Order: sequence, then structure tokens, then C-alpha cells
Amino acid sequence: MFALSGALAALAGALLAPIINASPDVGAFPAIKSYVIVVLGGMGSMPGSIAASLALGVLESFGAVYISYDYRDTFGLVILMLVLIFRPQGLFGERGREV
Repeated sequence: MFALSGALAALAGALLAPIINASPDVGAFPAIKSYVIVVLGGMGSMPGSIAASLALGVLESFGAVYISYDYRDTFGLVILMLVLIFRPQGLFGERGREV
């Protein structure tokens, strides 16, 4: 899984290199969004990650149209804070056992 994710990241970098100038911080926003998706969906839950990515995309699109395009990237972080407050294991995550 680690090698597959590295290969997909390398492929994405090779495809984006002609469009975006390479710099050290070029992947900051996708990294933050991927963190939000993983935590929102639940750690280790593939269906949760798929549902969270779709929900985040719809939320950002509607928020950009109806509220403001300038705050498009903050909607995901607001949802992340709300999920961490009310359901820390994520939407599809399992509650851990307490010993």
C-alpha cells in the first residue's frame, strides 16, 4: 500500500509538473485536504474516505458558490473541527476499546 501510494504521488507530480511550477510548497493544500478527508472518513476506512472526499468536494463547491470563493479552502477545516469535537473517530470510524 505504501509503494502504491508513492507511485500514485509520483504519477500525479509528473502530470502536474508541466502545468504548475515546481516549488517546495506546491503540495501543501492537497496534503491538508487529504488529511481532512482521512480524519473525516475515519482512520483506515476506505468507504469513509470515499464518502468524506465526495462530501468535502460538494461542500467546498456549494460554499464557494453561495458564500464566498475566497473561503473555499476553510470549509473543510471547519468541518474537520466540528467532526473532531462531536465524533472524534470520524464518520465511519470505529470507537476504540478502553482498557
